[in-house]
Amino acid sequence: MEQPERAIKIRKDELVDIKGLYETVMTFASHGMFYRSGRIMGDRIVKAAGSDFARVREVLISEGWVTDIDFDGDVVTVSGSIESSSSDAPACHILRGVIARFFEERTGKDVYCHERKCLSKGDEKCVFVIDTEVL
Repeated sequence: MEQPERAIKIRKDELVDIKGLYETVMTFASHGMFYRSGRIMGDRIVKAAGSDFARVREVLISEGWVTDIDFDGDVVTVSGSIESSSSDAPACHILRGVIARFFEERTGKDVYCHERKCLSKGDEKCVFVIDTEVL
């Protein structure tokens, strides 16, 4: 018998604490794991929203990933990322993966998402840039 799709909620403070735990054990390797986890979560979001900017924005806001998001070419600006914390480096690795997966669906190309600015390190907003090559 097939089980109905279920979902759980995770609080921002829990997510930040879990990420801190992984970073303590795995250091920078955890960032790649979070990024790839975001890509997996992005699969579901892409299935729900397709490659439409407005629909993806709606899903990310309604699910609590962000309080707002703006797509401008290969630059994505985010307000209120659920992953933001206090850090000296960009910290929104799961969201990077979600955004990358969306752009792959939209462009049909492999992409990589870099976070150039982050609330975590005191920037006003998080800013992500999409690349077709890993630098």
